Amino acid sequence: MNPASPHPAQAAAAGVQLPRWRLRLLGDVALRPAQGRPQRLPGRAATALLARLALAPARAHPREELVELLWPGVALDVGRNRLRQVLSTLKRLLDGPAGAGPMEIISADRLAVRLAGRQLQCDATEFEAAVRAGHQAEATALYRGELLPGFYDDWVLDERRRLAALADRLQPAAAPAYPAPVAGPGALNLPHYLTQLHGADAVGAGLRAEVQAHRLVTLLGPGGFGKTRLAVEVAASLADSAGWGPQQAAGTAPPPRFDLVAFVPLVACQGADARPEALLAALLQALRQEARGPAPADPLDPLAGALAGRRSLLVLDNFEQLVDACAPLVAALLARCPGLHLLVTSRRALGLDGEHQRPLPPLPLPADETGTPASDEAAALNPAVALFVDRARAVRADFQLEAGHRAAVVALVRLLQGMPLAIELAAARVRSLSPADLLALLQHGGPAGAGTAPALALLARSGPRAGGDARHASMLAVVQWSWQLLPPPAQALLPRLSVFAGSFSAAAAQALGDAPAVTVALALDELVAHSLLRAEPAAEAGAGTRYLLFELVREFAASQLPAADAAVCRARHRQWLAGWLAALPLSTPLHQVRPELPNLAAALLAAETDGAPVQAAHLALAAQTAFSAIALPPRSLAALDRCADTLVDPVLRAVTRAALARQGLAANRMAEAGRLADQALAELPPAEARLVLASSDPAERSDATALRHGPGIPRALVLTRVAHVRWRLQRDPAALAWLQEAQALVADASLPALLAGILTNQGAVLRGRDPAAALALQRRAIALWETAGDRHGVHVGRCNLALALMQQPAGCAEALALLDQVLTDTQALGDLQQAAQASNLRGEALSRLRRWPEAARAYQGCVATAWAAAEPWPLLYGLWNLPRAWAHGRRPEAAARLMGFAAHHASLLGPPGAGDRHELRRLWRLCRCQAAADDVARWRAEGAQLPLAQAVRLALHGSLR
Repeated sequence: MNPASPHPAQAAAAGVQLPRWRLRLLGDVALRPAQGRPQRLPGRAATALLARLALAPARAHPREELVELLWPGVALDVGRNRLRQVLSTLKRLLDGPAGAGPMEIISADRLAVRLAGRQLQCDATEFEAAVRAGHQAEATALYRGELLPGFYDDWVLDERRRLAALADRLQPAAAPAYPAPVAGPGALNLPHYLTQLHGADAVGAGLRAEVQAHRLVTLLGPGGFGKTRLAVEVAASLADSAGWGPQQAAGTAPPPRFDLVAFVPLVACQGADARPEALLAALLQALRQEARGPAPADPLDPLAGALAGRRSLLVLDNFEQLVDACAPLVAALLARCPGLHLLVTSRRALGLDGEHQRPLPPLPLPADETGTPASDEAAALNPAVALFVDRARAVRADFQLEAGHRAAVVALVRLLQGMPLAIELAAARVRSLSPADLLALLQHGGPAGAGTAPALALLARSGPRAGGDARHASMLAVVQWSWQLLPPPAQALLPRLSVFAGSFSAAAAQALGDAPAVTVALALDELVAHSLLRAEPAAEAGAGTRYLLFELVREFAASQLPAADAAVCRARHRQWLAGWLAALPLSTPLHQVRPELPNLAAALLAAETDGAPVQAAHLALAAQTAFSAIALPPRSLAALDRCADTLVDPVLRAVTRAALARQGLAANRMAEAGRLADQALAELPPAEARLVLASSDPAERSDATALRHGPGIPRALVLTRVAHVRWRLQRDPAALAWLQEAQALVADASLPALLAGILTNQGAVLRGRDPAAALALQRRAIALWETAGDRHGVHVGRCNLALALMQQPAGCAEALALLDQVLTDTQALGDLQQAAQASNLRGEALSRLRRWPEAARAYQGCVATAWAAAEPWPLLYGLWNLPRAWAHGRRPEAAARLMGFAAHHASLLGPPGAGDRHELRRLWRLCRCQAAADDVARWRAEGAQLPLAQAVRLALHGSLR
């Protein structure tokens, strides 16, 4: 921290003992070991506590005093507990591997806390000592800004005013004439920030190394991503040997330093000033060079002369508007100055030879889970959440990340996709809105459309800061600036892309208009180059690149699309999506299909809005094969349900409702599934009814294709789906007759996949009545699916066959072999729903063999897979079955808690049968044999109150801790 401090390697060579840690509190907050990279302080409370100790290092701080300073007004026992946790976290950080040494950094007993020895060096105390000793130059160098920027506790404000008063006593030094930049090491014109930087440790270290190794590095990203701030921090660290960088081994020389580091702002070089002369003027001004005498023959001569023979780093900030006019000048400057390194921040790459492009990622997002100690701690340490809390406290000093709004804050930063400026602007609204209210406004403040962008309007600065850099005054201005720099084809394409709710392919984008594929590909490339669109490389060979709009960019794009054009684009999107679904092979891996799920859901919602119920029905039926193993979102199912009500064709209406009933069952919406099955049955098409769906692909492959095969097929489809739903929900005895009629209707239709579905449902109905017939039906269904080339159907058949086999202990071995094969194959096909069901069935087979530890692991695999895939049906089955294996494994507490949750929500699986009730009574008896009855009752009651995320955590880890 002290400018006169030797480099650690030099100190080690000289036998000088340096403090193990350096803490910066003036101008920003930074903690770094004497050797190595900066460490992130674990939260505001830990930062404030360490600062309090460092500002008075010789004092013993009573615990009660620290509690009142850090958490004013909190109950003493609560505050003591918080202090204990924060101290433990700090001591792990300071005394751990990063700062390992013979002495502890913080000494704490029952009454007080203090710093131990001189193991931590603080710039604030050094500044105060320098002032009192009369070392004016040293004190001036140390005072880089106010104490603990971004902290507004009363004691911090008192200390800040005290140190500021000391700084005011320093006599200003005589201002020298503008020095030549080559006079010695230094940093020119670097902006100074009063706020803390979050989430930049890893990317900052990587960028620093890249800047040292390469002469032209372009930091790329959309507006509001923090490119300027990160570039300045990296530049400052390169001007300061204590900055980011790899740890140096003792006795080795530090890496070469830059003789000069300078910041060149280019925000003013726009419009008529976006030309090489303006760039040259900005460079000369940043280097404090004045034009003297006649103009040189080569405009680069003054710059080349000033930088000749020196290792220099220039940060060219906001270069995107200068790329076309000034990139050749940058290349010429690098050629003239061999020691020059350039760090360029831009929304566009320069496209020069030797350029190293480094896209800046958004801030890491917290998991969409709160409510457990581990998840709450992870949320508090997440950089995006920490940024929100930090900026919220700037407008509301008492803001804390408490249970009442922790989930809303997590949802907010996830909604804003980790964009730093958007998070800062949202946090500023906390002065008048709660996080939950702010989230509701951003999510439901009104749809984006022609001329309106509600979320962008909400994310805007107010007051004096709005008049600074107009491009960052609001998220609307941020996106608008990039929009203005686009060439016409990209400007024309971007608004149309707003119809996509998720990632999309180039083919889908082309379908929205009449432009040739090459034109669309070039426009997409321009949008990626301008950081308005993200390109996601193919995850596997043969899969194409997918593109994704940031949500706020999508809202701006929607505001540029006239309403009539938007309706046309949505209709074209539905038409393309239906054709794409109809062309999919039966065994398409589902990880190729899942990315289109958000677009399918949005297309169904838009069909209702656009008054196109027939298109919605056709789209849903075309999706039946691809999405039979993936649950559609409830909002989309509800929209399709309402569309079905308005369908005029009774055959299409019945088939659509039957398909909806099947989807409702997959989504664990039992009441809706039962209602829709009843409605479909009431409108059962006659045997001679036929239905032809518009499609250009006559290939036999799906239910939608089956509807084009003539009379009887629509009725067979409705009967099959109604029988499936009614049997699952209430064991309807009429199911077998319906399935037998459906089988007769399709007997001569040459539809093996449809017939296989009918037979496997018959096998499920007969499993308890006629085991031999059930086995034969399942084997025949598997053979038919194999003939049709439907690997997903084969997995369904094998699972049903395994379930039939395990009704007898002798069949469990064959069942396990089938299920192991299903688990292997479903990984390749991405069929997570079937994989979860296979894991659950595997647990059942192992339970019947009384191999309880293996059964528990199988059920945990079911829970983990279903939770990751958001598949509610297998998830609930896994949560219901796992406690039984735990109880037999003598884990009564975990079993009672998890079964308390599962039993409380058992109705979601349908009415429990006599066997289910018997198993439940047996489990409680088993738990009471292993633990006191009062404890079991308490664990059961606590489990019933668990949120789903905590129940899943309990299932996967065996504990809530």
